[in-house]
Amino acid sequence: MEPPSASPRAGRGPWRELLLAVSLLAFWNPLTTAQVTVESVPPNAAEGKDALLRVLNLPGDTASLAWFRGEIVAPVHQILLYVVDTRVITPGPAYSGREIIYPNGSLLFQNITLNDTGSYILQIIKKNFQIEQVPGQLRVFHERSTIGLPVGSIIGIALVVLIGVALVATLGYLLICTRTGRASGWCDLREFWCPASTPCHAPASSSISPDSLPNHTAEVPIYQE
Repeated sequence: MEPPSASPRAGRGPWRELLLAVSLLAFWNPLTTAQVTVESVPPNAAEGKDALLRVLNLPGDTASLAWFRGEIVAPVHQILLYVVDTRVITPGPAYSGREIIYPNGSLLFQNITLNDTGSYILQIIKKNFQIEQVPGQLRVFHERSTIGLPVGSIIGIALVVLIGVALVATLGYLLICTRTGRASGWCDLREFWCPASTPCHAPASSSISPDSLPNHTAEVPIYQE
């Protein structure tokens, strides 16, 4: 007597149910999309150069893009508005004429100035009317003050320092000569009024006697008739 053969469906039921559950989970679980970010290229831009606020991972269902200056989304701060389907670009009140927007949302600044430094906001409006706001930052520095002074300025500063040192040395020399000349002149006056053979001080009052004084009466002859 032969043993009953196993049914061809035996042991396959649990596996099929497991695969069906995994397929349903994969179908209902939405795909994770990368987050939209904005980066400055270069991170620190020199004044007078071009800078780009580059947009990364822009959604494919984007309907329009708008750039705003500052940290608040307001019509008065709008720079540019770009409609994806029609490719129409509308400038806003904050548009300076030096900004260019690209289809991927990136914003180019031409001939940037120090006043362009600050915060910016990219507003993304999707086709399902969802709104997303992505912040950006632009940093502008003065090229000469950061990188270094030009050769001409360095030479000028060196010349000014040398001239200042020469003036200080000349004034010091004149001051020394003036003091030395006054001292030598005082000594010459003392030698002129008080010769070296006689002491240059007044005699004491106790050393003078009436006998030592000259007698003018004895010296004058008396004439008689």
